[in-house]
Amino acid sequence: MDAATLAIVLRATADRLTAMNPDTTMSANSLHSEVQLSVWDWHGIYNDAAVGRDITNTLTAVVDLPLTGTRAAYAERLREQYGAVTR
Repeated sequence: MDAATLAIVLRATADRLTAMNPDTTMSANSLHSEVQLSVWDWHGIYNDAAVGRDITNTLTAVVDLPLTGTRAAYAERLREQYGAVTR
């Protein structure tokens, strides 16, 4: 996954986190689910080996970003840290 694609996936993930239940506490399960959906959307398919690699690569890219606070707070940190700005 190149940097441009990663930024697209992270932007979509941040958007998903703020669109649904933004005041809910952030969790590893939430992150995995939203990243998975964002990668699936990017690829347009769900059963390709590249999809699995891109999900793993995206989760690896954000492993050091603390999962504290709400989904909206995490999305904001994600945008700031990785340049996944939607504004």
